[in-house]
Amino acid sequence: MTAEAQSVLVYRLGSLGDTCVALPAFRLIRRAYPQARITLLTNLPVAVKAAPAPALLEGLGLVDYYMAYPVGTRNPITLARLGWRLRRRSFSAVVNLAAWRGLRHLRRDAFFFRLCGIRQRVGFDSLSGHELRTLANGETEKEATRLLRRVATLGEADLHDRRWFDLNLPAAELKAARELLAGASIADNYIVFSIGTKISANDWGHQNWHCLIQTLSGNSPTLGGVFIGSADEAARASEFLEGWSGPRLNLCGRLAPRSSAAVLAGARLFVGHDSGPMHLAAAAGTSCVAIFSARNPPGQWFPLGEGHDVLYRRVECMGCGLDECLIEKKRCIGSISVEEVAATVSRRLARA
Repeated sequence: MTAEAQSVLVYRLGSLGDTCVALPAFRLIRRAYPQARITLLTNLPVAVKAAPAPALLEGLGLVDYYMAYPVGTRNPITLARLGWRLRRRSFSAVVNLAAWRGLRHLRRDAFFFRLCGIRQRVGFDSLSGHELRTLANGETEKEATRLLRRVATLGEADLHDRRWFDLNLPAAELKAARELLAGASIADNYIVFSIGTKISANDWGHQNWHCLIQTLSGNSPTLGGVFIGSADEAARASEFLEGWSGPRLNLCGRLAPRSSAAVLAGARLFVGHDSGPMHLAAAAGTSCVAIFSARNPPGQWFPLGEGHDVLYRRVECMGCGLDECLIEKKRCIGSISVEEVAATVSRRLARA
């Protein structure tokens, strides 16, 4: 594939977190094809609780157009219509940023795009090692690293340089966030919570969150508390904030992803689950205290960048991939105590 390609298709499904960790790969694609018309084939819309990719990518100059992919469909007519639409666009290349689902799916996707008339295909080579690698420390490589390996023929990216996954928030978005916070008497001394998750196995538990927030409020009575998340988390967030000593603001359901990122950019710390908002915080340059279940291998979805504390229990069943834990009290995330999280937050605030 050469930089002269005029029309490039990128195949990436997922929502907010999936898009955040793919930012370095998107930037690498744009650097390789600075003049190309880049179209993202993705799932639009995704679940109610999850923001679609355009909500994060708009304004970054990485994607020019979006096409909807019918996730989970096996209808040959639907797939034929999609193939016809792709063929009409006359894409000169397709770049594969899909999740690893095995060699059979990889070959099936490559065959589909070949039928669409796309001759140049990046990231479909079965010999390039699409599966996750285990590092010397026992952790799994980050998903962002795996994606960069997949498109290594386009160049290299340094994940120690946060410019590769930075959101480039403009001054207007940052100013609007400051004004929103000022309306609740919050300046620069605040932390952001996000207690929602799409996956039951990742939920730390209502009582744990209640106790943690009460503890943190008692330890730092002047600290501001801000909640972000989807609209269906607003009532729960309001309940937690009732006993918050300092200034408080419930923004659940009120902000688009980039506006949430602007609020996160001014925070001293983010505290939450393994979730889209956690990845958004990392992309905004904010330190995270992240509470993880062990449904995924350690490391794969840890936040990008430096200055984060990840609470993760290595248990026998880690990497199970289950959406709902079948073990009583969730052996992994359920063993993370309120005291441990509170102490981690206190240490991180002291460093900040």
